[in-house]
Amino acid sequence: MGERSALIRSSMNMEFIMGNGKKDKYPDAQWHIWGDLIVNQLSLKRHGSEYKGPCPNCSGNDRFWVKEYNGNVSVNCRQCGDWKAIQKILLDMELWPIMEVNDWPSLPSAKNPFNDETPKAYHERKGVPLIGAQELDGNVVVPFYHLTDGKLQKAGSQKISPDGDKKFNKGSKTESAFAVIGGSAEGLTYIAEGWATAVSVHISTDRPCIYALSSGNLPKVAAILQEAKPNATFVIAADNDSAGIDAANKTGMPYRAPRRKGDDWNDVMLRDGRPAVAAELQKVRKKKELFVPLGDLEFKAPEWIIDGLLEKNTFAVCFGAPAAGKTFLTIDMALCIAAQKEFHGHAVDGGPVFYIAGEGHNGFARRAAAWAAENDVTLKGLPFFKSSRSIVLTDEEHVQELRSVVDSMVDEHGEPALIVIDTLARAMGAADENSTQQMGAMIRAVDDMRDDYSCTVLAVHHTGHGNKDRARGSSALLGAVDCEFMVEKWGDDQIAKVEVKWTKMKDAMIPEPKNFIHIEKELMGADGNPAKSVALMEIQDSRKSMSKDERAEDVVKDEYDKIVDNSGENWVSRRVLKEAVSIELGVSQRTADRHIKRLVDVQQFLIDNNKLCKGWT
Repeated sequence: MGERSALIRSSMNMEFIMGNGKKDKYPDAQWHIWGDLIVNQLSLKRHGSEYKGPCPNCSGNDRFWVKEYNGNVSVNCRQCGDWKAIQKILLDMELWPIMEVNDWPSLPSAKNPFNDETPKAYHERKGVPLIGAQELDGNVVVPFYHLTDGKLQKAGSQKISPDGDKKFNKGSKTESAFAVIGGSAEGLTYIAEGWATAVSVHISTDRPCIYALSSGNLPKVAAILQEAKPNATFVIAADNDSAGIDAANKTGMPYRAPRRKGDDWNDVMLRDGRPAVAAELQKVRKKKELFVPLGDLEFKAPEWIIDGLLEKNTFAVCFGAPAAGKTFLTIDMALCIAAQKEFHGHAVDGGPVFYIAGEGHNGFARRAAAWAAENDVTLKGLPFFKSSRSIVLTDEEHVQELRSVVDSMVDEHGEPALIVIDTLARAMGAADENSTQQMGAMIRAVDDMRDDYSCTVLAVHHTGHGNKDRARGSSALLGAVDCEFMVEKWGDDQIAKVEVKWTKMKDAMIPEPKNFIHIEKELMGADGNPAKSVALMEIQDSRKSMSKDERAEDVVKDEYDKIVDNSGENWVSRRVLKEAVSIELGVSQRTADRHIKRLVDVQQFLIDNNKLCKGWT
């Protein structure tokens, strides 16, 4: 027999008569599925384009050969030349595709009573090619393997019926088993739960993807591959459900799940196309190199969402004491961004805003209506969306719900330019904001939102208990934010004045403080009854222009308000107020008491039994 003739015949589908007289058919063995398996199991050595070793049929030394031909496995022996017998032996060793007659009983196809169409095979329904699998009797059959001593060994097969029912063949050993879709696990390699998901990821990214059989098996497979392929970069292409996210987290590897709850990557591919899968999977945050050559570093000018005040794609924090006016300022900024309207002299490059707040709609709606009246802007049709309740960003289920809801709105309204968290404490739920670890979880949730949407995240927070010039909680927060600004009340008591002072601007100059007054707006409610709220108007008057004594008196009033807010009592101990003013001003308690006495003398405070009560209106 000529070698070329044998080569051609051995690469075709072979038919021969078995002892039972039934004609059976051996399908092609695709090289990318079976080649490495045969070479490893038979310990063959490479010689040019061929792999050689003892023949499994006649045992002739180095006369047996295997090579790739037109994408399939070609086998023969130059001694016995019996390629039919060789293929049968390879089949018995589970080193060749299963025959069309297999160990699963053939099931009748479900019939549609209104037509005679046969249901589509699983891979057709999923819109994926047969990669790492074959179709037998209308079912998709996927072989999978164990990795032992660096070699792949057949562990079993999975049959997937047209309706998606999945069964493992008798004797399968599924624990830690897997299949590789699209080539060897080298370089960037994804790991997914399901076969159709793995194929979808592979054809969308042109990168290998490991099929791990199930969410429970995925962490085990990930650990085995990480040890076997230390130079590969593994990313989990997770399903967006609780089991999928939990499995991804257990691996300790970077992962990405589809944005919509309940989706896998095949769902994304069918709905949005392959480019959408590739684009989303590229958003996985990869571990940064420890050192980068200086010549590879690049810089660019800041891009502003509010010119000079708030950068794009950053994490910012607005903090202040209770009733200082934080939410009034934040709503003003957010509405200007949604309306793409100048913010008090600063140009805005805005877009949709998603405002996460636990406050009821009524008070929020009044504030927004007052802003609209002051700025002559209609709220109807504005891409500004407020949550109806708090969302706990340290809770994975809440985060997934948030992403799913925002994603469902993106197609109509566009991706968010700004996400507001009001307040940070509410968004942390039961987590301890003084814990570096738990604050770190919050920061990671914020980073995930920024990565998802390339947007700015603005959190509203409270001042520290001991230091009123910093935000409350773990110092990890200050280290993570790109921009931080403080809101304080000041001035006389007839007109409420607010100073906004920037305390951190990571990549730009610290802006000059801005000062505002609250102006009352007359409104008409949906029920036809009149209502009132306030809006901000910028003023040129500055807290800097106050005398030293005036600033001190302002601090006394602020500290009194804080004590009242915390205690709920209008009468405040003079000793307690004196201590608070002393700490805030950095002066002795005697000096602090002198400032308090001056306000008592002009009846700004009433005093009784060494307790003080507000004497101004």
